[in-house]
Amino acid sequence: MSTQQSARPPVGAPRAPGGMPPPSSGGGGGAAFDPIKLLQKYKYMLVASVILGGVIGVGAHVFFLKFSPKFKSTVLFECSPVETEIQAISTATIDEDEMARFMGTQVFTIKGEQVIFAVLGDSRLDAEAPMWYKRFSKNGNLDLVEGSKDLEKIINAYSIPNTYLIQLSVQVGDRNDAAGLVRLVKENYIRILSSGTNSGITARKETFRKAIAEAEDALRELAARKGRLISESGSETSEVDNSAQAEMLRLINAQIINNQQQIEAFEVTLANDEAQLQRNTTIDFDAMLRASVEQMPLIQSIQQQISGLNTQMSAMRAEGYTPQHRTYRQMLSQLEATERELNDTTDKLLMESFETRIDSTRMVLSQLNAQIVDLSAQQEDLQTELNELTLISEEIKDIDQQIENTTNLLGEHRNGLSQLGMAAGLDSVSRITVKKSENIPDRPSFPIIYIMVPAGMFLVTALTVGVIVVFEMLDQRIKSAADIALIPRTRILGIIPDAEEDPTEHESLDTLFMDSPSSVLAEHYRQLRTKITKDLGRHGHKTLLVAGAMPGSGATCVASNLAQACVAAGKKTLLIDTNFRRSRIHTAFGLSESPGLGEVLAGEKTVSDCIQAAGKNAPDVLSAGSRTLRVVERLGTRAMSEMLAQASDMYDVVILDVAPAIVAGDALTLASQVDATMLVVRAMSEKRGQVARLKNELGDNRAEFLGVLVNGVRSAAGGYMRKNIKTSHQYHALDSDHAA
Repeated sequence: MSTQQSARPPVGAPRAPGGMPPPSSGGGGGAAFDPIKLLQKYKYMLVASVILGGVIGVGAHVFFLKFSPKFKSTVLFECSPVETEIQAISTATIDEDEMARFMGTQVFTIKGEQVIFAVLGDSRLDAEAPMWYKRFSKNGNLDLVEGSKDLEKIINAYSIPNTYLIQLSVQVGDRNDAAGLVRLVKENYIRILSSGTNSGITARKETFRKAIAEAEDALRELAARKGRLISESGSETSEVDNSAQAEMLRLINAQIINNQQQIEAFEVTLANDEAQLQRNTTIDFDAMLRASVEQMPLIQSIQQQISGLNTQMSAMRAEGYTPQHRTYRQMLSQLEATERELNDTTDKLLMESFETRIDSTRMVLSQLNAQIVDLSAQQEDLQTELNELTLISEEIKDIDQQIENTTNLLGEHRNGLSQLGMAAGLDSVSRITVKKSENIPDRPSFPIIYIMVPAGMFLVTALTVGVIVVFEMLDQRIKSAADIALIPRTRILGIIPDAEEDPTEHESLDTLFMDSPSSVLAEHYRQLRTKITKDLGRHGHKTLLVAGAMPGSGATCVASNLAQACVAAGKKTLLIDTNFRRSRIHTAFGLSESPGLGEVLAGEKTVSDCIQAAGKNAPDVLSAGSRTLRVVERLGTRAMSEMLAQASDMYDVVILDVAPAIVAGDALTLASQVDATMLVVRAMSEKRGQVARLKNELGDNRAEFLGVLVNGVRSAAGGYMRKNIKTSHQYHALDSDHAA
């Protein structure tokens, strides 16, 4: 066992990239549902909703049967194919397309206005359908408008697929009215067919033909007018914004804005330069101007002379010439004269360049202003052209709307002419026979019990499922590891089941690993230990902070049992109680409260003096110490860092228990002192947003954030967890029996 202290970066140092937790497999924060788990969780509610839906369906059936029943009476017509003069056409030679058109025409006729108004004008209506007639009768007169609207709704006719049958039905609230109305519709339809083609049909056909010709002429005139407008405008599109003029205007506007911005910049430069000329003080030449002068050949020539003189003087000094030597003084005088010449020449050239820049700026400003004047003139001309194009575009759009309306009207006229041609076909009445006459219905068509009950069950169950889905989407509580996976870039360390799920009875949850090493909970702590020690060993870490989110999260219990699991794995382990507010570690192991960490941080005792041995299979414990010496501010001091360094030299693993992160900032303070941190949350208590915030706060410190452990998970939210726990318990129980 090595006692060499691992390298500890300074407090507050940034975390290494390797310490960043890997992205969560759950993706971004969207809710994900497992239908099997939801079904197991809410199975009793769903069964109750099915039963309730059936009861509601029966109730609705009784209600509608008593207060709003519907009765339907039907008539069947059979359509026959056209017969030739020689013989009846056999089935093999029937024109199916002609039959389909004929049957469609008859359905249209049955439901048409002519039959409806014939029924309304029938003198037998009040006798055949007295209840219906009473609804639309006012002062003994029938309301034809409302009556026709109702007949359009209750008369239903359609051709039965794959047959030559047409079914006519009427559905109303009285059984006798249903039979009477369908009888009147049938008889008036047959009578209208028998009347054949009348003179009105011929006149209507001629009206349709005339209207069709006028519509076609109007379409040709509108198309020609639109073509002339497009030709005059010179644009193939009616959209003004997409025209060449609009594009050119946008370019000119951009150029004007660009020129104005350049003018503003040049005017600022010119004003600054002219202000310097007018002042009697020395001109402050900018770096760009000095750089351009230094690149001039004359300046570079003088600089080369100075460089040569400096080189010669260096050589003379190397040869032993002293500064008092006549030749050296001559060379020094020549160097000083050359440097004065350089300064004078530089000042002269700077002044000349400065004045040249002023003249150049004035010239550029003049050119830019001239361009703006020219561009403004072009802008006005293009705006005038765009206004004209806009007027033409509006006129073209109006023509397009007229063309569309005229085209629709032309289609309606042609359809009307076609319908008249079909309705006026010869021998229509001879091709229609009544296959089945109307009857008085003996049972209602609505409601039907075998439809109402399933419908009620479906609606109530669907509503229940919707409420469950919405509840699950809005419920942000942590229920299992799957909810942690929904938090971006959050690593899952595992779960600890609720103690009630473990068939093994535990005397104390804080020491269950020692008391019940074969229990299901102990096995989960072994899995947690394996993952934690692997993460700590990967980066040479030794100190681990176990932080709880909320009070009651079970972080103290997790820290205690994790320390016991590390001891069982042969690791020398120290458990430190840094919860100065509600210390509990010493109680769990039956130890004294002091001396402890408080005495160490106060400098009254050493670490070795305060560490207590908890037993053979238990970790060593450093309790919180005397209450009078528990100063939470000392947790972030250098004394705490030195104590942790000493503990790391003495132990393989050092585990710290701390006050909950929500109610105290001790966890964040210690996160800058330890090597690694983990967060413990209790299922059904913390919410995802709260856990994400705490994870980010712990992850922003020096310590490596290992991940989140979900404590107290119940099988009601875990799907197959109950079965897994039972199987694990039976397996370990059998293993214990064999060992015995």
